[in-house]
Amino acid sequence: MNQKRNEPHYKEWVIPNWTSFLPVLAIYPTLWLTLLPIDPNLGVVLGIVLTLLVAFLMLAKSARITVDADYLSVANAAIERKFIAGVEVVPAEEGFAARGRALDPRAWIHFQGSVKPLLRVLIDDPADPTPYWLFSTRQPQKVAKALGF
Repeated sequence: MNQKRNEPHYKEWVIPNWTSFLPVLAIYPTLWLTLLPIDPNLGVVLGIVLTLLVAFLMLAKSARITVDADYLSVANAAIERKFIAGVEVVPAEEGFAARGRALDPRAWIHFQGSVKPLLRVLIDDPADPTPYWLFSTRQPQKVAKALGF
């Protein structure tokens, strides 16, 4: 199979679970009740606008993972694949520790709170003190396979 140089081997948009949007729904009634004594219509309009804005920002700021022939990109960071020394899928039962007490402070991290699966990508770059990347992904095995591990 002939792949173009920049054609992605893997793409994922790590959006929050639908339950993450439930607290956002509290913005509307909160603003409406807060502004009720001043202007009920203003509360309705601002409540709707702010609720939609927060939901939009939650989606817009969600990480996008891309693996192509040369790079791994997660959110706003990218690394050349030649510096990737290995990949480890973090089991769900170890995820809490991996995000906390077992986390190397030099590691590059990007978590989506409502997405539990994690992938640890080991970095071997003499010019970079970062030992690994740790990030949330719904399909850690597919990312690892796309990276060749």
